[in-house]
Amino acid sequence: MKLFFVCVTLTLGLLAGDIDPKSFKSIKMLSPSHISISKAYDHGIIYELSLEISTPRGKQYTTAYVTKDKKVVVLGEVLDANTGVEIKRPLDMQSIRKNADIVYGEGKDEYIVFTDPECPYCVKFELFWPSISKKVKLYVYFMPLSNHRNATKMSYYVMKQEGQVAKANTILNMAKGDKSFERLSMTQKMHDVFGTKIKQNQVLANKFGVRGTPAVFDTKGTAINWSSLGK
Repeated sequence: MKLFFVCVTLTLGLLAGDIDPKSFKSIKMLSPSHISISKAYDHGIIYELSLEISTPRGKQYTTAYVTKDKKVVVLGEVLDANTGVEIKRPLDMQSIRKNADIVYGEGKDEYIVFTDPECPYCVKFELFWPSISKKVKLYVYFMPLSNHRNATKMSYYVMKQEGQVAKANTILNMAKGDKSFERLSMTQKMHDVFGTKIKQNQVLANKFGVRGTPAVFDTKGTAINWSSLGK
């Protein structure tokens, strides 16, 4: 099956809402069994679909747009013709807030963060957190990268702490050089609980299109340069 990647510019209406995705399986391009449509959203004059595609490398996640007559499927960005801003379905911020590994900050400006505690760029960002804590609230998800030997253990060590303050202090202390995580005994229960959570984080990261860390997004799903936070 070939998927055609197109970038189109459309003026979208204000009407939007979740709809039943089942009817879109009647579209030949989306009918194969290895393509699952997890969500469908009506933007007014175009539909947005969240796709899960099973591949030999595991599940891949992408977004497709379908015209109202269901004759055109677009993969890629769809832009509002008036603003030039990419059209995206609203994020489920209630779920994102609830499931974050760390919630940090007291500000009104909310951001979603994917981090690897052994990543030097993430460490630099984490050392920046205290200076913006009054202006932002960060919903932090661990995404330990395979090329960082201690990243998983460091993530588990933070996740096992009791309460958000303890978790935040632990990751900030590690950013300053604390090595207490080295004493952590990695149990099967930790792998079962925290390992499952990190896999869920990866699924979320895939939906955001995260390719590296740190990755920061606003509540509309737009990627943000972390150095601009708090300004």
